[in-house]
Amino acid sequence: MSFSVTHAAITQRCANLSHLIADNLADRQSDDGSFPLPDFYAKAFAANLWARIDRDTYRINIDRALRALTHQPQDKSYHREFIEYALLDMPGLSQQKRLEILRASSNQCPDVANWQVLGLINRQSRANGIWDRLVSIAHYHFTRSRYWRSPVFLDRPRCFSAQYHAFCAALLADSQNRPQQKMAKPATRLIADMTGSHGYANLLGRGAGQSFGAVCALFTLLKYGATDQACAILCHLEDAFDKCGSLPLNLLAPYLLPPNPAPANPKTPGWYSYNRHDDYLAFAGYWLLKAANLPSSKTAFALSEKPNQSSQVFLFSSRHYHAQMALSGEQCFDYTPAPVIVSGHDEKACLLLPPTGGEQDSPSLYGPATAPLPALDGGNVARFVSAKRRSSNQVDITFELAGITGQRSIIFEDKEVTITDQLPSTLPQSPSLLRILIDGNLDLSQKSNTEFVAPKTGITITSDHPLTFYKTDAFSAAGAATRITARGSNCATLKLRWEDQE
Repeated sequence: MSFSVTHAAITQRCANLSHLIADNLADRQSDDGSFPLPDFYAKAFAANLWARIDRDTYRINIDRALRALTHQPQDKSYHREFIEYALLDMPGLSQQKRLEILRASSNQCPDVANWQVLGLINRQSRANGIWDRLVSIAHYHFTRSRYWRSPVFLDRPRCFSAQYHAFCAALLADSQNRPQQKMAKPATRLIADMTGSHGYANLLGRGAGQSFGAVCALFTLLKYGATDQACAILCHLEDAFDKCGSLPLNLLAPYLLPPNPAPANPKTPGWYSYNRHDDYLAFAGYWLLKAANLPSSKTAFALSEKPNQSSQVFLFSSRHYHAQMALSGEQCFDYTPAPVIVSGHDEKACLLLPPTGGEQDSPSLYGPATAPLPALDGGNVARFVSAKRRSSNQVDITFELAGITGQRSIIFEDKEVTITDQLPSTLPQSPSLLRILIDGNLDLSQKSNTEFVAPKTGITITSDHPLTFYKTDAFSAAGAATRITARGSNCATLKLRWEDQE
């Protein structure tokens, strides 16, 4: 089957999935209005979703949620921007009740694009005077100058996240403000290029693979007529829900949580310890229902043959694979020292080189050992310094190991990706080079100590040095991984090659 389908069919499927999520949330809700796992804003988005679907059916659930919101502590973790956004957009909620819930809380206003855009949209929604309008104009120009580098929304200055890029695009695509809609359209074109036919919309940066970014990407793609890409995302969402009986936080590892999800449990997938599952579940239901109500776009995207590039993002597509890299950032989950690679296209696509780096509120599986950069014995892992697009098919990375600068070159061709690591011979000991993480479920067959093949995918992995594969202490955003390492030299080259499948 093909992912391609009509706008009407996609919106109906979005509606069906949003109703399943609404019922799932109702089943999960406790008598006091809370949810089993800690949440920041699940109650607000769940109440909004229930009110939009059928206020009478979910009346008890809505009342419980609003009552719990009214008594929710407004400490330093209070997500006012998210809660206010859901309440402002909730049908049938009076201004008095909304103010009663928000009370004297103030905006968090962190230096993060999606929070700033949320605050801007909220201010515009409740603006009722000349002063409010002037502040909104100033806030818009601040947000645009600080986070917008067309076609990219930065997550934070110098940092890109496909997830929060998609959220900003969805917020502005849904806005009634024409200048804001004009920003959303090129941002959506980039989302379409990153999503391709494989349907993984948010593989780069903070929150890679999470449902939060996927539903936002689906909404804005459908809004602007990119139905094929929207449908590809929807297939992943539906498949994940079918497998789990709920929508998991992490779509790259769509299986049920273990009884004790925590860093000590290697079966815990994704970035977090899953303490925000209900937030993302309610959030996803909300955006899926909004997508279900979108009218058909009058004009569909005329996607260019070459991906939409920027100084922050590198994209390369061929007949055999799709590669992405984030070229700058401040923390390990921002940049991409090894490319994220999806092998194949359409429903046959699989994640070959998954996102790495990690993001967590507390210690997790995704520490320095998971960084796909050279290392020395004893756990000394190289530090990412910078990445530069050398040409349309080459990225060069500079890293530092034990105070010595090294280089990684990555060359992308139609059937082959070549990764070369090089360090000066002045290192005190022989380094472990490459340390590339591949999908832990990939079935590999050894032909020699320098050549391995994955028969089902037609991929051959070769090196100019003997390769060692490690399955322990190797984790990616998609769960357990296999680490490929080469030792015995200060320079090593790894090649991933695709053979045509009959």
